[in-house]
Amino acid sequence: MTLKYVVAAALVLGFAAPASADDTSQFVIIKDANKHCRVVEKKLVSDDELGMQVGKQAYPSMDEANIDLKVVCDNS
Repeated sequence: MTLKYVVAAALVLGFAAPASADDTSQFVIIKDANKHCRVVEKKLVSDDELGMQVGKQAYPSMDEANIDLKVVCDNS
C-alpha cells in the first residue's frame, strides 16, 4: 500500500519539476545603439545585444533590474 503512494508521489514530482524550472527567468540591462537602456529577459536577447550589457550579469526579477536601471543608466 505504501508503494502505491511512493509511486504516485514520484509521478507528481516528476511532472512538477520541469514546470517549475521554466519559471527561472533572468533579466539584464542592455544599452542600444541610441544609448538608451532597457531591461530585457536574458534568454530573449541575441549575443550581439548582450555585448552592450550594463549592470550585473543577471537579475532574478524585472523589478530588481528596473531599480538598478535608474542607477546605472541615464536615459536623458
